[in-house]
Amino acid sequence: VGSEMCIRDRSRALGNAIINMRENIKYCRECHNISPGELCAICSSPIRDHGIVCVVENVNDVMSVERTGEYSGVYHVLGGVISPIDGIGPDMLQIESLVQRVREGSVRGCGQ
Repeated sequence: VGSEMCIRDRSRALGNAIINMRENIKYCRECHNISPGELCAICSSPIRDHGIVCVVENVNDVMSVERTGEYSGVYHVLGGVISPIDGIGPDMLQIESLVQRVREGSVRGCGQ
């Protein structure tokens, strides 16, 4: 009975942790990466090059690029890919906010 209780308690704790994470997850207002606050650690870093933006499909892509240790710019997470067959159009992704970032002038073009 003791081990059954332990398994039940662990299962309950895991379930509560997942629910808590899902209910409290936040996204960076700048790049849409997961973040504990309004800005993620990458966007708030003064040592990152904010003029270079790596556009990625999802948060996993940010983690993959970061693991290389070779990129010093910032990111923009689209949140998926355009897929007409699945009913996903550009209006369902973070494309407009990317366009806005470019319009604001902080992103440099090629060769600048």
